Amino acid sequence: MKIVVNRLSALFITVFLVVGNAILVEQTLDIYGIRGHRLLTGVVGTLLVILSFGYSMRKRKKLFKTGGMKGWLRAHEWLAILGTVIIFVHTGTHFHDIVAIITLIFMFIAFISGLIGRYVYDNVRAELRLKKEGLKKDGLSDKEIEESLAGLATASEALSKWRLYHMPVISILGVMVVYHAIAALYYGGFKI
Repeated sequence: MKIVVNRLSALFITVFLVVGNAILVEQTLDIYGIRGHRLLTGVVGTLLVILSFGYSMRKRKKLFKTGGMKGWLRAHEWLAILGTVIIFVHTGTHFHDIVAIITLIFMFIAFISGLIGRYVYDNVRAELRLKKEGLKKDGLSDKEIEESLAGLATASEALSKWRLYHMPVISILGVMVVYHAIAALYYGGFKI
């Protein structure tokens, strides 16, 4: 269970850094009177997140068939994190539109669920595998190993369901982003 706590700490630190840096950048732009970054940061952030889906396409061999999965996964993670930071800069501290707020909430949920997969599930699964191997080397029977690792196995099984939440949230986020863009263009045009 210690591994879960350690990984949750990494998750919270990442969230804090993403949100904190985005607010810092947005406040710095406001302090120096730099305007016109809303449209640009929204488009760039969204494009980075869309590019992160290259991993999913590669995983299913739909679009890309070259490159190792580990590299594609790292690109997915970093593009999604960078895109999220830029989208938080796009949003800033201005919460006046219900569609934008709902879209931001779904983006944050998608971001958190991705981090859970990254920091918690993968590491718990790896820890479980390593401990099983260690206990086998120590000569324990399969039943003794199972009893010894029951808590970690239960945590791993529960966390294995994270994709069941991540994918639908991503789908809803995609719809909300399109709706947000259409509403922003309809009501505000390309004002910057």
